Amino acid sequence: ITSPWFSTAFGLIGLCSNLFALCVLLSSSRKLSSQARSSFLVFLCGLVVTDFMGLLVTASVIIPYHFIKFAWAKVDPGCHLCNFLGFSMVFFGQCPLLLGATMAGERFFGINHPFSRSTSISKRRAWSIVGLVWGFSCLLGLLPVLGLGRYTLQYPGSWCFLTLLPDTGDVVFCLLFALLGIFSVLLSFIFNTVSVVTLCRVYHDRESVQRRRDSEVEMMVQLVGIMIIATICWMPLLIFIVQTVLQQLP
Repeated sequence: ITSPWFSTAFGLIGLCSNLFALCVLLSSSRKLSSQARSSFLVFLCGLVVTDFMGLLVTASVIIPYHFIKFAWAKVDPGCHLCNFLGFSMVFFGQCPLLLGATMAGERFFGINHPFSRSTSISKRRAWSIVGLVWGFSCLLGLLPVLGLGRYTLQYPGSWCFLTLLPDTGDVVFCLLFALLGIFSVLLSFIFNTVSVVTLCRVYHDRESVQRRRDSEVEMMVQLVGIMIIATICWMPLLIFIVQTVLQQLP
C-alpha cells in the first residue's frame, strides 16, 4: 500500500539513533564513578543493543519483501525463515519489557531500601542480569519451535508472528507471551510510581545529598520515559492478543 522506502527510512533512522545512543552511553560509562549510575547505564546499554539488533534482524527480512514481493511458499517451503522471524519478533519484543521491569526494580530497591544491601550492583552483575533476561526471552521465543504454539505468516504477508487460533498450544503460548508482557509493564509502573513518590518526598532534604538526588531524578525520568513508550507501543497489542484468544477458547 505504501512505498517500501517509508519503512526503509524509519528503519535506518532507528538504527542510526540506537548507534548514536550506544556511543553516548559507552562514553558516559567510562567517566562515571557512581556504581549505581554505572549499573543503570549497563541496563540502558542492554536495552539499546536489544533494540538495535531487533531492528536490524527484522528489517533484513521485512524490508526486502516490500521491495521484491517474494513468494514465501517458494523461498521458505520449510518455514525456517518464518520461524526465525517469528522468534525474532517475540524475543526482541519481550526483552525490552523485561529489561524495563528489571531496571525499575533495581531503582526501586536502590531508592527505597538503600541500606538493605552492602553494595550497589556491579557492572559484571548487571551484565549477568541482562544476559539472564536475554536467555529467558530466547527460551520463550523457542517454545513454538519446540512444539508449543506456532509461528505463521501475518497480513500483508511480510512478517511472521504467533498464531491467534483456537488451538490449545497456540492459546497457551499467546497467553504466556501477552500476560508476561502485561505483567512486566504493570510491574514497571508500580516500581516507578513508588520510586517517584519517594524521591518527591526526600528531594528537598539536606544539601549534601542534593547532587546524588539529582542523579537519581535523572535516572527516574529516563525510566518513566521508557515505561511510557513501552506502554504505548505494546499494551494495545498485548491486550488484543488476550481478548482474541479468550474469545475463541478451544
